[in-house]
Amino acid sequence: MASTVKESPDRPFTSGAIDSGSAFWESYISSRPSPPETFFRIIQTYHHGHEYHRTSVAHDVGTGPGNIARRLLPYFDYVVGSDLNADALAVARQLTQAEHAERMAFIKSYAEELLGAPVPEIARPGEADLVLVSECMPLLDAPKALAVFEKMLRPGGTLAIYFYGRPIFLGDNAAECNDLWARLADRSVQCFHPIKGTPSYPSYYRSAIALHSWLDNIELPKESWEHVERIKWNPDSPLSFCGPAGYDFELEVVDRTRDGESKRVFDHDFWTREMSAEQVSGYLSSVLPGYRDRPNAAGPLAEVDLLLQRLQEVMGGESATRKVTFPVSLILAKKR
Repeated sequence: MASTVKESPDRPFTSGAIDSGSAFWESYISSRPSPPETFFRIIQTYHHGHEYHRTSVAHDVGTGPGNIARRLLPYFDYVVGSDLNADALAVARQLTQAEHAERMAFIKSYAEELLGAPVPEIARPGEADLVLVSECMPLLDAPKALAVFEKMLRPGGTLAIYFYGRPIFLGDNAAECNDLWARLADRSVQCFHPIKGTPSYPSYYRSAIALHSWLDNIELPKESWEHVERIKWNPDSPLSFCGPAGYDFELEVVDRTRDGESKRVFDHDFWTREMSAEQVSGYLSSVLPGYRDRPNAAGPLAEVDLLLQRLQEVMGGESATRKVTFPVSLILAKKR
């Protein structure tokens, strides 16, 4: 007899992280790259352009454990971080120093539902000077989310959307390390198969297309947004964590940009860190939480473990580290 239980669709990253506990988020912080201060200064320089200088309220959407929200404190009087993951928000509150607690709030909400969220009065809709969308835009329903972000901002306020992707290995044996990562990521994503034809497919497809398109599929309607800038660092590498071989569906590049919006920057020193093979493995787990526990993971995992072992050897051993950089896409816009 066929089951009458409705299959609950997965969402990329979100479903695997939702009940992961505080240990996952502590590992997330240690394994993920930290943006250089110059990145925040780029956003601030843009924010203060076009005769707008208010710095009262910033809202970090998809804040996770609050590591990016806390980076906004030197630039804004009050910072709100929102996320749908209660465990992540608990860690965010724990990691916020007492001296900063009065200047921060962390709230649980889907991005698309923020207009009804219990935000502090100072950060009510229409009061934000900056809405920063950190590493989560591919997971969102872009038109719905953008409509919400517009209502959250004051006229002239800044929307900043960014995403960083796979590690790009530099130095000796860089080509071999990057090839190993590509194969490793493809096989890890295959642990989630089948995707096409399942209730989860729309979310996975939306996310994959956004990354494959370097976020150029996200249209910022000129009726709502002006002074749009799209900056892409290291665009000679894919923004996506894996390649087309990682998916069981076809990818396409979608471009909804307007003339003059985009700028390409090749700078392998812009956003770097040292990583060991263990940290690379941790990074993979932070990108694909729960991938080892998927029902069809056994086949891909056998190769994943061999590839991780080979990567460690090529990197120089268990204690060796390698310099890596990242592809980064940043979208900046002003609310009309």
